[in-house]
Amino acid sequence: MLFTIERYAIRATVRYLQRCFTTSVDTLANNPQEFPVQSNENVTSIRHEDQKSLKIAFLGAPNVGKSTLINQLIKRSVCPVSCKVHTTETKAHGIYVEGDTQLIFMDTPGMVSKKECEKFKLAKSFKADPKTSLHTADIVGIVQDADNIYTRHKIDPNLLELLTEDIKNKIPIILIINKVDRLKKKEILLDFVNTLTKSKKSPSFYDIFMISALTGDGVNDLRSYLLDTAKPRAWEYEGHVYVDNTCEDIMRQTVRAKLLDILPNEIPYRLKVKLEHFDPAPDDSIKALISVTCPNKRIARLLTRGSNNRIGQIAVMAEEELRHAFRTSVRLKLVVQPSPM
Repeated sequence: MLFTIERYAIRATVRYLQRCFTTSVDTLANNPQEFPVQSNENVTSIRHEDQKSLKIAFLGAPNVGKSTLINQLIKRSVCPVSCKVHTTETKAHGIYVEGDTQLIFMDTPGMVSKKECEKFKLAKSFKADPKTSLHTADIVGIVQDADNIYTRHKIDPNLLELLTEDIKNKIPIILIINKVDRLKKKEILLDFVNTLTKSKKSPSFYDIFMISALTGDGVNDLRSYLLDTAKPRAWEYEGHVYVDNTCEDIMRQTVRAKLLDILPNEIPYRLKVKLEHFDPAPDDSIKALISVTCPNKRIARLLTRGSNNRIGQIAVMAEEELRHAFRTSVRLKLVVQPSPM
């Protein structure tokens, strides 16, 4: 049943405020990286005729928190995240199974214009992958950054270009307002939602969720909503699968994300990260050697100099995140080398 925008906004705000003032604490709130054990590991066999599934495409501007949200929804840190834009370069599927239902979350690069792609020499996936995900989705989640005072009141114009009338009439669209934990005055949420949703340029939203992907606040509500929306049909992936990327890709992308976090300005975008050696042991532990190629010796020294060198910090941070992704011991060795002449 469809509701008016005003009722959407009130309901979403009430949901959020109720969570803010309850005494219970989400298991992920104190440490957003401590994801609990995923149920995919002990999936009960479900007959094909009893299975349900749903494909969800998350779209939004760069750095709105799509990857962090997917990590929380599937309870594994499989989508690398950083504080800089363009951490996600290509689409990836995060898979969550609960009971007879499989949810497939499609992570996509942040929306960019053709001009931005050319200016920053971005891969073709930045333009192609959001469009591909949109056309294969059962439901679309538009993620907005509530903390960005310049963009939070309007949908990204690059995203609006993709939302043709045919798409808007065929695929349900929900609005997900992220980073609400950063707002000091919670009473502005209702006004903010009304301004955004009443815009003639905005699509009609089936529902609205106010969340913090970082702390996990509101994520359970969103996951439950999607589980209830799933369609009767066979699963796309085996029950134990939680991501469509390889372990090797996740490791390389995780190290790249940590480089983006630690190094300043445009420096990390100029580095090349390559998995040189991957060694899974009989006890399921993993050892890997990853090379980081720098454009010159100056940047290589920036990573390796001093007793508390940056490359050592990156290895520790990446190991911790990968342990949460793979549920096993991970040991990384990172080698820094200048680019050959």
